[in-house]
Amino acid sequence: MMAGSLLVIVLLFDFISGLQSACMPPPSIQCKINPGFNIFNPLGIWEDSETCMPSLSIESNLSTGCQIFNPLGIWDDRGTCKAANAAWPKSESELIQAVAHAVKINQKIRVVSWLAHSLSKLACVGKQGLIISTQNYNSVIAINKTAMTITVQSGAMMNDVIEEAAKEGLALPAMIYWNGVSAAGVVSTGAHGSGLSGRGSGVYEYVVGMKLVVPAPPSQGYANLITLSESDSDLKAAKISLGTLGAISEITFTLQPMFKTSFSAIVKDDNDLEKEAESFLRASEYAYINWFPSQRKAIFQTNHVVSVDIPGDGLNTVVGSPVTAMSVETSAYQYDKIQANEDVDEICKVLDVLISSATKGSGFLNDGKQFTGYPVIGFNHRMQTSGGCQGNHPNYQDNHKSCTPNKILDKNNTVCFWDRRLHTNLFFDVELRVSTFHLHEAIEDIKKIRDLKPSRLCDRGSVGGIYMRSVKKSDAYLGPAEDQVTLELQTYRPREAGIPKWNEDVFQEIEQMVIEKYRGVLHWGKAGGHLFEGVAKWAVNLEEFLKVKDRFDPSEVFSNDWTDGLFGIGGRRLEEFRDGCALDKMCKCREDKHCAPDKGYFCGEGRIWNKARVCRKSSP
Repeated sequence: MMAGSLLVIVLLFDFISGLQSACMPPPSIQCKINPGFNIFNPLGIWEDSETCMPSLSIESNLSTGCQIFNPLGIWDDRGTCKAANAAWPKSESELIQAVAHAVKINQKIRVVSWLAHSLSKLACVGKQGLIISTQNYNSVIAINKTAMTITVQSGAMMNDVIEEAAKEGLALPAMIYWNGVSAAGVVSTGAHGSGLSGRGSGVYEYVVGMKLVVPAPPSQGYANLITLSESDSDLKAAKISLGTLGAISEITFTLQPMFKTSFSAIVKDDNDLEKEAESFLRASEYAYINWFPSQRKAIFQTNHVVSVDIPGDGLNTVVGSPVTAMSVETSAYQYDKIQANEDVDEICKVLDVLISSATKGSGFLNDGKQFTGYPVIGFNHRMQTSGGCQGNHPNYQDNHKSCTPNKILDKNNTVCFWDRRLHTNLFFDVELRVSTFHLHEAIEDIKKIRDLKPSRLCDRGSVGGIYMRSVKKSDAYLGPAEDQVTLELQTYRPREAGIPKWNEDVFQEIEQMVIEKYRGVLHWGKAGGHLFEGVAKWAVNLEEFLKVKDRFDPSEVFSNDWTDGLFGIGGRRLEEFRDGCALDKMCKCREDKHCAPDKGYFCGEGRIWNKARVCRKSSP
């Protein structure tokens, strides 16, 4: 079996049962122990096996010398993300205490979930700041069957949310395609599935209530708890806030009676994609397209609502299933070698394997065990999203003889393929969004870039091609101002700094073209670097959002350098210039030194969008 195919099969379709030995993904926060300071981490064990008993007071319940990680173990700028202290509240009163303590000493605050899957430096609080983890604040509080709502704590994992709703015969209509994320994280970053019907595909559109802890003056104890409902206009700011209004305590989602969906997939030539894409995405409730421009193919995937009376117990297992650490690392080393050798034919063959998966169910199973043919019909909570590897061990506990917070000692352990302790492939995940009005032209222009040399668009992330999903116009202030379609690019990223990628000029040109020519925007929680510069102005109402932000947090306790740069506060910018900055998407190259001239990569114009500035390998 070729190396590239092995990689794809390991990452997407190697479903392992009988999980006898498992390593949980490490938490997003790790802290050091200061002498004489009694602290703890959420795992309850440190790598050196030393234990500490925490005090009950908030002052001594703060871990010190902390570092925040995303699952890849690398941020956009390859820098670190540090905090002075960390807190793990277990109750609303403890959350209020943690915020009040930081406000009292004029300390910055950011809040992250157990796994913190945002790729931008949204979570970074600064080395003098407090990071609050919602890992232990994760319960489903109440389900109101009459009102058809569910109220959850901010750290509740979305898989638990939809499972608890399903037990009562209820469904959350929209869900992102991977369930290992927290309720507050999904809402705060504007995460979404696909669909333009009803309220749309944004999970935030189903938020009908929220409680937040916000800064307060000393006379009010430094922190207040505020409650918002649909009748409060401030909820339009809180629905997508990037964590800059305060610490979310609870979220209430509106639900619907449980329903089933029917999934089918078909591979087609992309000859008329620009004409067909919008109408296809509007034709069923949850349609999406995976476009492989290098192969001139697209997988058209429909997932429409059907009655619960129709037989079927289908299951979505597309992403997130556990694999062995050894298989992930073996495949990653193989793919690293393919990329380093610029083995274009082998990389393109990987995409052929992904395309062929459409004939084998695309990860959907008719009875939860095997694929027997389309359509795959099942209950919404089993069909809309997948994952689960983060919960593959009883009680979310590691086998500490096999793995520690920093190491996997036994490579035969099952893991999540994105576990940062592994040597896995790194990638950029840039979700561009273009209005449906410009979709036709954007696809045509991408085809023009493709036609110059199709193989240069061969690249493999977990989605394979350009992932096209639809997002409905919103009233959330930081939401989409128009109906939009995503053009999500997951592209290989070299592990070492300063190493150029042989075809990155093509993807840089596409990204800059969509942002600059078609007034594109980005997913707030994914990668993008300099591409985020100035795009917040295209949201529904940035001015109104900033007014609410100023009222809730006038001292900007919950802001950081990244959010200030995104909003243009204080003259801060997101673009950073240094040698090699364009290789990490931290700048649009202006000079050759922003690329890798010592390795033959120089800054030049785009070939179709000539306003683009890209790092391109010079001809021998």
